[in-house]
Amino acid sequence: MTVNELIEALKHYPGDMRVLIPGYGGYNDVKLKTEEIVFNFSKAWYYGPHECVRFTDGDIGTKCLIVTREK
Repeated sequence: MTVNELIEALKHYPGDMRVLIPGYGGYNDVKLKTEEIVFNFSKAWYYGPHECVRFTDGDIGTKCLIVTREK
């Protein structure tokens, strides 16, 4: 999903609606950050396919917007 696709999807909801993400036994507020990501890094079924470049042996990634939980 791109930022433009996300913006288009969000247009279907009221502007004052809260945005939350699932947590462990509840929901968390959202935090936005950017990270350099290596796509299709992991083949293991129990990991997500993409990984932050700092956790790989490489040094080239693609800058991505990460939607995460507020700590």
